[in-house]
Amino acid sequence: MQFESHNVVFEGWYPFGHGDATLMAEPVFTRLAQKYGKTNAQVIMRWHIQEGNVVFPKTLNPAHMADNIDVFDFELTADEMAEINALPQRAYYNVPEEAPAFVLVQNDYSQQA
Repeated sequence: MQFESHNVVFEGWYPFGHGDATLMAEPVFTRLAQKYGKTNAQVIMRWHIQEGNVVFPKTLNPAHMADNIDVFDFELTADEMAEINALPQRAYYNVPEEAPAFVLVQNDYSQQA
């Protein structure tokens, strides 16, 4: 799937594919993690950031929180980005062009007790 990058911002609410073990074990991520002294998740996070995506990695684990922020001391090369971009990708959620009707309803909270 190819997207035009102008005026589009993608939010990665599940930047690690819901912890998809297959994604996390992709050889390219393992190789780059070893090269940069990072985890596979940190390489994925860095890829998202360099792509211009806004990422929201959810964790309650303090060590994972620290890892999630420790991605600004390295940069993937253009060739490495291209290698990751060549991996088969699928969206977990498809966002419609128009908001569903229930989103457009104005709620009157003044009557709320």
